[in-house]
Amino acid sequence: MNLGGVIMKKVLLFMIFQVLLSFYSSALAASVDVPKLEVDTENFPEKMKAVFDWSLDSPEEVPIVLIYISNYIKAYQEYYPMAEYKIAVVSHGGEAAIFAKKNYEKFKEAVDRMKSLSESYGVKFYVCKNVVKALGFEPEDLQPFIILVPAGVLKVAELQEKGYRLIPTVVRKLDTVKKQYGK
Repeated sequence: MNLGGVIMKKVLLFMIFQVLLSFYSSALAASVDVPKLEVDTENFPEKMKAVFDWSLDSPEEVPIVLIYISNYIKAYQEYYPMAEYKIAVVSHGGEAAIFAKKNYEKFKEAVDRMKSLSESYGVKFYVCKNVVKALGFEPEDLQPFIILVPAGVLKVAELQEKGYRLIPTVVRKLDTVKKQYGK
């Protein structure tokens, strides 16, 4: 398919999305007791860059925070199909152990998912060399899809200087809250 065909396909998808959104908005307006979903397609930037700042306690938390990235991508695809995005992850906490080849079998599903995000969506996974060293690993001990950086905090600052929006990543244990207060 040529570039003109790709653009026309995106325009058509965007128009279909707008029609569906207007029907959905009308249905919501008819219901007084339901909060309105805000989707600002007029003012949303055509290009967005985000850096997810990972400084987690352990590699077991990675599957939880990968959901944030999936939700980010899904929202773009669903609500802003014409917009472009770039995603970076900077890992500089205990979760960095997940990137060691020796831990692959234990965290296979999460590691494969990160590799897929890297290959399919261009997500860049930057890992702090200081944390890697503190965990006792050498560069050759790590997964080949990651990018080793001198210091995670420096990489976060560098990406922000390049226009990336900071998304601090905090693991929330929502199951506990749901049990006590949820439905």
